[in-house]
Amino acid sequence: MERTAVQKLAKVLKILVLVMYVVNLLCLPLVPGMVVFRRDFSHALELWKWFTLGNGEGLTLLGIICIGAFRSVVEDLEIGLLSLFFWTCGVCTALILWQAKEVLDTVLEGEPFQMRNAETLNRAAVCCWVISGAALVKLALWLWMERNIAPLFTYTTLFIPAFLMAGLLFQVMSALFRQAAELKEDQDLTI
Repeated sequence: MERTAVQKLAKVLKILVLVMYVVNLLCLPLVPGMVVFRRDFSHALELWKWFTLGNGEGLTLLGIICIGAFRSVVEDLEIGLLSLFFWTCGVCTALILWQAKEVLDTVLEGEPFQMRNAETLNRAAVCCWVISGAALVKLALWLWMERNIAPLFTYTTLFIPAFLMAGLLFQVMSALFRQAAELKEDQDLTI
């Protein structure tokens, strides 16, 4: 059976989504190290000294920072909260990518209008709202800690409306897929 142009595109998109999914999962353990590195470069250098071997050889700087930073997540509240925020966003992003893969699977089957896709898109909407809520909590804590409006001019402020709107878009798409699946089911039952 000849594949349509949409199915060919869906196959390419599925490969890209799977690559991004794997990269996302590989980056999750690196989160504390990146938080430590961003916050305090001298602390990152201390971790380097702590992990180097006696002869000066050791693991790569990034690996050492990321391994040693797990201790900092527990010891330092700011690093812990920021790591928790990025982990929450990372896990939700991985779930959104997995939902995209599920939708692309049904497109590749040639049957995209299924109830399964409506539920999948609804889960993606919830993940977007979790990211938006986490960004709102992070912004509120940051404003409280800084006691000025500087945090309002960061990427975190953009996360709130962007992921709120993305969740709404997924919700609308979910309703459309649900309605299309119901119409298709009714049509299949009509003689």
